[in-house]
Amino acid sequence: MRVPQQNGPHVAIVGAGFSGLLTAVNLLKASRDVRVTLIERRGVFGPGTAYDTGNPGHLLNVRLDNMSAFPDQPSHLADWLAEQPSWRAQDGFITRGVYGDYLQALLDEALDDAPDRLNLIGAEAQSIDRQDDGWRIVTSDGEVAADQVVLALGNLEPASPPGVENAVRASPAYVENPWRFDPQTARDARNVLLIGSGLTMVDAAITLRRPGRRLTALSRHGLLPRAHATVPPTPYVGAFSGSPAEILRQIRAATAEADWRAVFDRLRHSARDIWRGWSRVERSRFLRHLRPLWDVHRHRLSPGPARDIHSMLAGGELTILAGKLTELKATDVIEVSWRPRGKKRAIKERFDLVVNCTGPLGVISKSTEPMIRDILDKGYGRPDPLGLGLQVDDEGGLLDGAGAPARGLHAIGPLTRGAFWEMTAVPDLRGQARDLAARILSDSP
Repeated sequence: MRVPQQNGPHVAIVGAGFSGLLTAVNLLKASRDVRVTLIERRGVFGPGTAYDTGNPGHLLNVRLDNMSAFPDQPSHLADWLAEQPSWRAQDGFITRGVYGDYLQALLDEALDDAPDRLNLIGAEAQSIDRQDDGWRIVTSDGEVAADQVVLALGNLEPASPPGVENAVRASPAYVENPWRFDPQTARDARNVLLIGSGLTMVDAAITLRRPGRRLTALSRHGLLPRAHATVPPTPYVGAFSGSPAEILRQIRAATAEADWRAVFDRLRHSARDIWRGWSRVERSRFLRHLRPLWDVHRHRLSPGPARDIHSMLAGGELTILAGKLTELKATDVIEVSWRPRGKKRAIKERFDLVVNCTGPLGVISKSTEPMIRDILDKGYGRPDPLGLGLQVDDEGGLLDGAGAPARGLHAIGPLTRGAFWEMTAVPDLRGQARDLAARILSDSP
């Protein structure tokens, strides 16, 4: 069992993407006694899946001036970029790979400043148990004892939509997880289906674009993410409150007099308080009826990728369809049956490659993540009332199967969506990481 030798509280963080790294950095900056162990199954510490890409077409979806890792240092990223020899912004947006380099630099700085207090373990966390006043984590490479544990697992792994049977999932012509897909393995595919039409689809379409290849994106509503303006709009200063229906009316009134982007930017600042003020019924109603519209307006494309996608649409390289998958069959290719929205009769077509672009799994109870399964099975945590993630208190502390605080066990990021809703983008996560670090230190003896 790996137990650091020094005194002081020991915090184990499972997951070393943005959320895990920034929780660690904030802990180490705030205390000279705390010790931190980062556990990351991919063995890549810092960038995480989101920023571990070298594709120049994959840009951030937030302008660089709002992507500092520290809420109290808004120019931190810009200052770092000013010292880098080669990078460029496109309409105020940098590539995700460059942002990954920024996070790597934060990790390197933390290792330089606290080499004896930061430990990196490239292994998969598989289970967790109470041990005395702390926790014991079993990994694929040993065990780690810690006083407190943070689950920073990021988005759940994608899951295939209904209708995708095991025979299809086993086919080399089907890609269940586009984030772990080598496009070179599909270089001969001419007719490609992308299931979904959101940001994941955009990444896949840009990656798979090739002369002579035809891409088709199919989703329930056939909605594409909207685009950021090349120049930021004049800020909107109105306020939002009330039920989902009341806020929808307020949005419509606001967009009649202001740029819709500015309206949604303003709404974003209130989103957590609004969400927490809604009843379970109101939250469910929002998810059922308004979430698709929220997603395409709130989670926008940077102008460059938006131009690429619209060029592909205009040139016939990409087609967006609205409908429902009804059946997939694997032969030498994949036969897909789908029913257009509002129609009763299904359409059949054969595709050389089918890529699941529906995004992260949205139901925590269906997760196959070993740590999540273990925590739920042992009652150390439980799903939030909507099943989006794990149930946490106001500061990210897990509630156990009986609804009591699971002392010393915390979650950050998308796992806390049920409590906070918007907890996926850097402007939200950086504040959560800072606040969680402060809570952990205040709870430590």
